[in-house]
Amino acid sequence: MRCSMCGHESPAGSSFCLNCGSSLAPALAPTQLPPQGLPAMVVCGTCRGENPPGMKFCRNCGSALAPAAAGGRPAMAAPMPGPPGPMPAAMAALGGPMPGMPSGPIGGFPSAPPAGPGYGPVGGMPGLAMEPEPSGARVAQGSTIACPRCGTQTPLGFAFCQQCGLNLQGIVPTEAASSARPRGPVAVAPLAGRSDGPIDPHAGTIAQDEVSSGAAAAARAGAALRPHTGPGWGTAVLVNRDGSDGQRYTLSGEYVVVGRAGADIAFDDDRFLARQHARLERGGDGVVRVHPIDALNGVFRKADAPIDLVDGTTLLVGREVLRFERIDPEEVKGFPLVRHGVALFGSPPREPWGRFVQLVPSGGYRDIRHLVGEEIVLGREEGDLVFRDDAFLSRRHAAVTWDGKRAQITDLGSSNGTFVRLIGPTVLRHGDHVRMGDQLLRVELGR
Repeated sequence: MRCSMCGHESPAGSSFCLNCGSSLAPALAPTQLPPQGLPAMVVCGTCRGENPPGMKFCRNCGSALAPAAAGGRPAMAAPMPGPPGPMPAAMAALGGPMPGMPSGPIGGFPSAPPAGPGYGPVGGMPGLAMEPEPSGARVAQGSTIACPRCGTQTPLGFAFCQQCGLNLQGIVPTEAASSARPRGPVAVAPLAGRSDGPIDPHAGTIAQDEVSSGAAAAARAGAALRPHTGPGWGTAVLVNRDGSDGQRYTLSGEYVVVGRAGADIAFDDDRFLARQHARLERGGDGVVRVHPIDALNGVFRKADAPIDLVDGTTLLVGREVLRFERIDPEEVKGFPLVRHGVALFGSPPREPWGRFVQLVPSGGYRDIRHLVGEEIVLGREEGDLVFRDDAFLSRRHAAVTWDGKRAQITDLGSSNGTFVRLIGPTVLRHGDHVRMGDQLLRVELGR
């Protein structure tokens, strides 16, 4: 096969020139026009496979297809000017995904199709709005596959969904009884706003919504799932990273839920928050409490006074998440190992009364620091436990004391404070700071 670009002879059956990489098949085999009256096939620019008209994705490789030409001719790959690059020019012209990769959006909603011939408008009805097909091109019931993402019925034998591009290999075909009622997407309206359906408190904490900013984000942040009635009994003030006051949220009704999408106070972009993370409520006695709902990241309260440390207490100092553990009496005094009458030589024995376990995002541990003595200081530059790479720690941040019976932690006037994770409903006072996910809120009562 002779290349029309450089004249090099390539072995028979080659798709690309072995010398310059130019495509050989399109140049040697021009596309045959369909007989008069029959719909033109659409040629995939990636694999050169033919597809019926109206298809949005190639049924062989899943790549996006170009719209059919106005004159009824099939869409063909544009010729490659000059020496080609490492990728066929047709793929770059189409701007579609790589072969085998679905092009549908994350979240389960089909994206709006691009304007142009060959694409029908997507309405609120389930299924895909396509151009009318000839009567002979319709597929009988029981020979289609329902896409688990968008619900579109795709003919059997297609490797990818023709609506959203999802890989359909391995999915059981739709039965005749069920194919008449395909599961379609929800009405298009939720794409513009957020659904107010019931909230699962055990939903994942990784945000899947698109990041937004400006007035739209502020409007969603204050959107309430349920109407609040009655006068407000407090205000939650968002503390910015520079320490200044940010947005203010009125606390009213029986309770206010803090979380992600759908919560009364919503921070959609915080992937450390659950959909229902915590609840601020005022009881019949007029006392305001915070109820942690999420068991993964929990709720932390700023320690404005010495706090007793019990076994399992989790602390947040700077960016370090530390879990306090008491040491069992049998671990305090270690006896030297003797083998064949020889005692093992090692570091001098000490008698720790507790330890800090450093928790990492993977769920594992990093360092374990044993606590020895009556006072242990944590800081960035000075102290017994120093974290020099933590810019959120103060020079001398907090101190842990031990009187022989109980351990306490006291903040040493640090800039960012010392936080203790709550293990249950906790009473809040005016001016208390609570940290939920990556958000710091100051609670003001009676305002």
